[in-house]
Amino acid sequence: MTPQAIAERIRKLHPETHVEVRDLTGTEDHYEVLVVSPAFQDKMMIEQQRMIMALLKAEIDTEEVHALTMKTYTPEQYERFKK
Repeated sequence: MTPQAIAERIRKLHPETHVEVRDLTGTEDHYEVLVVSPAFQDKMMIEQQRMIMALLKAEIDTEEVHALTMKTYTPEQYERFKK
């Protein structure tokens, strides 16, 4: 799965979702994602990550995506994090 395909899938969370995907090994199966989305409002971090995992479930189950590291934020959390 390409980084672009992962980003497109995650953007389905909400029209204003910001996604950055980094291929950690160059093999297109170990990724790190940064996701900033209003869809995470009032959700605990584990719930946010489960939302992303659900979007990529088929690829994770088949190990097309073998490893996925996530950083998830609401837009407000991300603004505080950047400072």
